[in-house]
Amino acid sequence: MDEYLERRVSNATVWSRRLAVFAAVLFLTAGTGHRIGFLSTPDFIPVLGVVAAVALLALLFAVRALFLFWHYGGKGGGSLLFAILVALLVLTPFGITAYRGVTLPILNDVSTDTDDPPELSIAAERRTPDMNRVEPFTPERRKLQQDSYPAATGRRYEAPMTQVAEVVQDVLDNRGWLIVSSTELPPDATEITIEAQASSFLLGFPADIAIRLIDEDTSTYVDMRSVSRYGRHDFGDNAARIASFLAELDIEIAYLTVIAPVEPAEPAPKPVEPEAPPAEPLEPAEPLDRSEDPPD
Repeated sequence: MDEYLERRVSNATVWSRRLAVFAAVLFLTAGTGHRIGFLSTPDFIPVLGVVAAVALLALLFAVRALFLFWHYGGKGGGSLLFAILVALLVLTPFGITAYRGVTLPILNDVSTDTDDPPELSIAAERRTPDMNRVEPFTPERRKLQQDSYPAATGRRYEAPMTQVAEVVQDVLDNRGWLIVSSTELPPDATEITIEAQASSFLLGFPADIAIRLIDEDTSTYVDMRSVSRYGRHDFGDNAARIASFLAELDIEIAYLTVIAPVEPAEPAPKPVEPEAPPAEPLEPAEPLDRSEDPPD
């Protein structure tokens, strides 16, 4: 009777798959809990460290499994490939963040006006001791931002401040950012600052927003500021948030300008035709002298 040698799946393959799946499940669960507010940011950051460590460990087991598979053969090639792909997928956000941390400046507060940035009075009052403080810009920070994000500048729109304020609120609502300040515009106000709460796209890291509108008679100038609540490094989120918001605001204002009804202009006065000179009276024709006509 022939005997067949059964190929076995290495323990390294099994553990690589288990750890990769565990890292993915933990990442999705913790990320969802953080976005909905069930898990606070100070508690979420250590969980991210655990996720990265577990995913790296899964890759190490995968390298060991590849070594055994190459030298001794065995089953489980599909499981090993699955483990590698899952671990790499989990580590992708960490790799992008690490790259940004190396290539981008260490900033957590970005404003289109670094000399006189919009005030975050409500955010400053609500911040707890474990959060970043809202502080004035130092000359070093000002130069660092200007060198790294030269495109972070304000906007001037040829529209009344009341209309621009309405469009700003619409864009904030479309993005799901919570407005925390009053949006009422006093009749004689020439400046208004709207504060809101924003969050990052993937994991929902919170940030505070201030949008300042300045009335310039025939136009409105808009400045924006974005400040992270946690961490010394925002990894470029604040500058990207300002750029995307102002780009959307540009589109909405341009659309508003196109569709805004134009007040009908007063009809132009009809040109006055020059009066014709009065016709000279015709002199009565002199009667014909028929005295010299020959007789009939």
